[in-house]
Amino acid sequence: MIIDVTYGEGWDSASRTVLGPISRKLAASRDAAGEQYAVVLRERGRPQPIAVLNVAWAHDYVGVWAYDEQGRRFREFDLRRLEPGRLFCRHIAQWSYATEAMKEFADDAGRVLIDLYPDGTGGKVAQPKGALGSSLHTLADVPDEERWVSPSAFADWAWAVALVTGGLADDVDLRDVPEGTPLRDGTAQDRKRDGRATVPGWCPPRPLRPRHLDEMFVAGTRFSPPDTHATGPYVVERIIDAGLLRLPTGRVVACDPGWTDPEEPFTVAVRPGSYRMQIATAAYPVEHWGKSLHMEDFIGARIVVSEEPTAAWELALRPGEDVRTLREGEFYGFGVDTGTGCFVDAAAAGRLTGGEDTVPDHDSADGIFALDDPESGGNLIGYPSGMGDGSYPVWIGRDAEGEVTCLVADMLLLRRQDLLSGRDQQDA
Repeated sequence: MIIDVTYGEGWDSASRTVLGPISRKLAASRDAAGEQYAVVLRERGRPQPIAVLNVAWAHDYVGVWAYDEQGRRFREFDLRRLEPGRLFCRHIAQWSYATEAMKEFADDAGRVLIDLYPDGTGGKVAQPKGALGSSLHTLADVPDEERWVSPSAFADWAWAVALVTGGLADDVDLRDVPEGTPLRDGTAQDRKRDGRATVPGWCPPRPLRPRHLDEMFVAGTRFSPPDTHATGPYVVERIIDAGLLRLPTGRVVACDPGWTDPEEPFTVAVRPGSYRMQIATAAYPVEHWGKSLHMEDFIGARIVVSEEPTAAWELALRPGEDVRTLREGEFYGFGVDTGTGCFVDAAAAGRLTGGEDTVPDHDSADGIFALDDPESGGNLIGYPSGMGDGSYPVWIGRDAEGEVTCLVADMLLLRRQDLLSGRDQQDA
């Protein structure tokens, strides 16, 4: 099998063109630097590629897209570099098109979505009639040897051909398309040689990113309205002093206090001691049945470790969690089933969570409460968890020297809100 290889920013299936073609030399330099580029692999004599590789080593990511004769993507692999020289297959998506005229990703196109995890687990969702039909959820039946790919050096893309075709890499003859060579669709390999003038059309998957974590603890800060029913902006209303959180070991646990089996502590610890804890709320006006209502939400909880300004944020992780396995918009968080979250030291967590009196009655002031553990000297401080049950991330703030400034449990209520500027705030 002869495979023509073209490098560029990406592939446009509508026009059958390589977006921003670049030379092999430039692609190699990007590969070495971890910068983003794409590889288009076409079987000789076929206008559509058999595969497009989207490479971004700085993100430990390679996406492999397979195309059929009609130019429709029918298979997708999300690969992550979790070990030197090996890629883990984090996600597989497959589409089946009943007719040649069916559009790419049509609602009634059959699909199978598979999520895999390095610990050997995974899940599979089958939708034979696409989004318009029912779905079957099962465990992923992918053996361990098929969860990993061992790519060769740069420019040896036979492994990718074998991945999308199910064939053998030994049967592949890779040939670079010379710069300036007219392609079958009439475009030229050297159009926009530097590749900088064309938008790639893809980007590496980005996990959930922190948003407004400092601003949510500044009373009076205004954000865009939370929904169409609001008649005014979302305003940070109260910064509640929840007392001192005692951390005798400095190993922090975030969890639902009603759980009998609390979460493991985060891998990043703080110095043992007592730290101020704050709970932030935001409010907005709404009209309902002719009445003006004042709606207030709990938007975040913060452990204040130092008074230094936060220069950078990172997702708090537990043992075994790896941000490189997160897909677009995903995060690791703590689960909530009782509408309540808490922070507690690992030494006290087992004794303070899961008891009958752990989650207070709704009549308690603000729903904020504290429990003491005389044995460890630690305590638990609980609070209402935003809109209720779900999963919430915890972010670790660091100052310019890399020292921890705070831990913030983000209720995700501001993840789509825009911070209003001074003029916007005045107009609101």
